[in-house]
Amino acid sequence: MATFFSSLLGRKTTVATPDDAAEKPPVIFDYLPRLEPAADMPIEHTPTTTPEEQQSLDLITQQRDTLLADLPAQELIEDDGEPPLETLSSEWLTTSRMLIYLRASKGDHALAIKRLRATLEWRATYRPYAITPAMMKQEGATGKMYVNGYDRGGRPLVYMFPHRENTSDAKEHLRYIVFTMEQAIRAMPAAGVTKLTIVIDASRFSPLAQGVPLSTAREFLSVLENHYPDRLHKALVLSPPTYFVMFYHLVAPFIDPVTKAKIAFVDLAGVKGKGCVDGAWVDIKELVDPSMLQSNAGGDWNYEFSQNEYWPALERSYNEAATT
Repeated sequence: MATFFSSLLGRKTTVATPDDAAEKPPVIFDYLPRLEPAADMPIEHTPTTTPEEQQSLDLITQQRDTLLADLPAQELIEDDGEPPLETLSSEWLTTSRMLIYLRASKGDHALAIKRLRATLEWRATYRPYAITPAMMKQEGATGKMYVNGYDRGGRPLVYMFPHRENTSDAKEHLRYIVFTMEQAIRAMPAAGVTKLTIVIDASRFSPLAQGVPLSTAREFLSVLENHYPDRLHKALVLSPPTYFVMFYHLVAPFIDPVTKAKIAFVDLAGVKGKGCVDGAWVDIKELVDPSMLQSNAGGDWNYEFSQNEYWPALERSYNEAATT
């Protein structure tokens, strides 16, 4: 599994192609991202709590004070403006998050308590809530990973373009992933959305490309699994080369069935997708409205990433979330 995601996070130098712009009418691009849900956006609500889950939630709630007690001392960042750790942890530990961890633990409330405590300790020391847009501006300069728009269920879309990699610091890579996950969660509609959809451009994947070290990929997967459990709705892999698909089918039997069901391929040429007998291929427009889907992902929205436009919008979204 780590190898699979490590491949997705690889790098490859692109080859220039002839400029045929003179043969086509100019495309007018939109540079303003969509970081907030529209008031009339369709929402696919998280399933309501079952009686059995409610019993388990009551047991977890009884342990709330214990979960919040004696957390590790936070690493202070001078003048970062963050409130005391106790306040941040207490606000984070909501009933909704308890339910997420309970479901990720397949209803085992004791395991959910253990996992919640581990995340509270991680948040106390790693401080994902204190990572600001200003800190991540260099990592986000090329648009290698960013939040933009929503799928048909009102879940935020996270786009990944591995070939746009622009830095080499593994720790900063991981911090940028965590920052993006936090931003995606802040962008979720309040009305019962708890998951996100990832769109990954694999069209320039190469087995000879310089990839992220396996240790970094494993740490990335560990953070997602342990501290953002049950957040992924779908991982849509765009235009994967044939050898990539062959590799996936070789490792698929060893992937957790729940995770495997969330990974799907998208053929932007339209040959595979709707009605395809291979369940790994999907029609992305059935999952994301074309008007909300970027044109480089098969949609009708001619969006192009520009940090000069994206970052001010991101900062406004970040600051508004911090004051609510």
